[in-house]
Amino acid sequence: MSGKTAAILFSGGLDSSLAVCDMIEKGYNVHLLHCDTGALISNNLISIRYNELKKTYDKCIVELYERNISGLFRRIALVSLEEDIKTYGVSLICVGCKLAMHVQCIIYCKNNGIKCVADGSTERQKRYGEQREVSLEFIKKLYQEYDIEYKNPIYNLDKKEIKYGLFDRGMTIQPLEDTCLFSNTFSIAEDETIEKYLDSKKVICKKLVERGLAHEKNR
Repeated sequence: MSGKTAAILFSGGLDSSLAVCDMIEKGYNVHLLHCDTGALISNNLISIRYNELKKTYDKCIVELYERNISGLFRRIALVSLEEDIKTYGVSLICVGCKLAMHVQCIIYCKNNGIKCVADGSTERQKRYGEQREVSLEFIKKLYQEYDIEYKNPIYNLDKKEIKYGLFDRGMTIQPLEDTCLFSNTFSIAEDETIEKYLDSKKVICKKLVERGLAHEKNR
C-alpha cells in the first residue's frame, strides 16, 4: 500500500468502477463510499463489483463504506422541491442528490484524514446536470474549502473505452449499479440554471457538513 489515499464515490456502475481502477493504478489506496439516497431500487449486485475490484487490487482497497443519506437528500433537494421547480422551471433533483453524496463524502474525508476524492463523472453523460462542467467546477471549489482535492479521472473517456477498460482488467462489463426512481424523469437544464441552483444550495450544504463533523467529534 502506498502513502496516498483517496475516497471514491462508488455506485458499482461502469464509470465509478473504472475510476477506482484508475486511481489505484495512479498510486492511491482507496476508500469506496456507496450512498443510499432512499430513492434506489437495489439489485444487490454492488458486492459483485466490489469483490472483483478487491480480487484484482487486493490491499489497495481499504474498505467499502455504505451510508444511508436519505436525510441529507431530503434536506437539500426535497424539502424545497416545489419552490425550486417554480424558480428554475425544471427539476434539478438529481443535481441535489449528487450534492448530498458530496456532503457525506466531505464529512467522511475530514473524519478520516483523506485529502483526495474522485468519482466516475464523464463528459459523455453531461446531459445529466450533475455531470456538467458547471456542476463539477462548483463541487471542486466546495471540496477546496475543506482542503480536499476533487478529481474526475475518466472524464474524457467514451463508453467503449470505459467498458473495455474494465474488460481488460478481467471484470464484468454489465452495469451493476442500483436503479434510481428519478432516472430520466426530468428535462435537460441550461448551465446557467444549474449554476443558480447550485449557488442556492451552498449554504445548506455547508451547514450539513459542519453538523456532520460536529456530530462525529462529539460521539
